[in-house]
Amino acid sequence: MTQRILVVDDEIVTRRLVGHALKPLNVEVVGAEDGTSALTIARENEAFDLAIVDINLPDMDGFTVIRQLRGMPHLLEMPIILFTARSHPGDATEAIEVGAADLLYKPFSMQGLRDMVTAHLR
Repeated sequence: MTQRILVVDDEIVTRRLVGHALKPLNVEVVGAEDGTSALTIARENEAFDLAIVDINLPDMDGFTVIRQLRGMPHLLEMPIILFTARSHPGDATEAIEVGAADLLYKPFSMQGLRDMVTAHLR
């Protein structure tokens, strides 16, 4: 069965880049452009094996998205990687508090992203 990854980022270029980076892993990447779309997709789909969520989204921040994903019983154990271009001192602490498994800073290396995703999919 193909593993599924939800990628939440308001920039289509970033969503496509993540999809391209993860192509060698033979995973299905489902994109969402904002938090509302991501939560709708998550509610309507039985399972995702991992999510990558940007902090800065147009309708809500990534921390809020993660809190709401963690409230869905079918996604409770899903690893979530928080994705950000900003370097705010409290981001790492808040990421842990809301249940993110990891924090990835933009710009990222494709191999670094693949390695992080592979580690969390095991």
